[in-house]
Amino acid sequence: MVEILVTGEAVERAAAERATVTVQSRWQADAPEAAMTLVAKAHSRVSAEARAFAESGAVDTWHADRVWVSHHREWVGEGQPQRLVFTASASVTATFVDVEALGTWIGELGAEQVHEVGGIAWSLAEGTERELASRARSRAIADAVARAADYAEAAGLGAPVVRSIREPGAEPPRPLLAKRQRGVESMVLGAADAGGAVELAAGDIEVQALVEVGFSAEAASRGD
Repeated sequence: MVEILVTGEAVERAAAERATVTVQSRWQADAPEAAMTLVAKAHSRVSAEARAFAESGAVDTWHADRVWVSHHREWVGEGQPQRLVFTASASVTATFVDVEALGTWIGELGAEQVHEVGGIAWSLAEGTERELASRARSRAIADAVARAADYAEAAGLGAPVVRSIREPGAEPPRPLLAKRQRGVESMVLGAADAGGAVELAAGDIEVQALVEVGFSAEAASRGD
């Protein structure tokens, strides 16, 4: 009996269905009260808008952090005392299912200097991810079976029989980082600064399956 160990793999793709973005309201001032007051007002507005998007169905989930303040000393010039600067900050993270609504929101937020819009994390709905993962696993097993059969035939062995199946550390679904998509996301802040709606392209998400399958095969019987 001969042991055959092969790796089967498969990839399924689907268009991204969700977009998660973090909006940070941040401001610096010479006094903590000034920074806190401005950020608290801006953060309250962003939180209210995220809540409204959730109520309308454009946002799946969202959460808001508390406003916090820090300070540091800033170099002003040679021979001059350092300036004490206070920075207030708070963020709101929202997962959109309506990409057009997200583009409009980013454009509106970008018109105000207090807001900083982070990059967009694209993802799939849970049901879609499970379906793609199931299909990828089935295809990965089929790939392993085909590989084992090829090796067995090449080595003059009989039909291989499955003895073990092992899944290595699975990779989470990941966006296809094509140059065009990276360019779209890098333009988000620039377009937002102009105050207009940002046109977003979701791209595809990859779900990969990788499996190690052990087979055994007997030497093929030879006729007289």
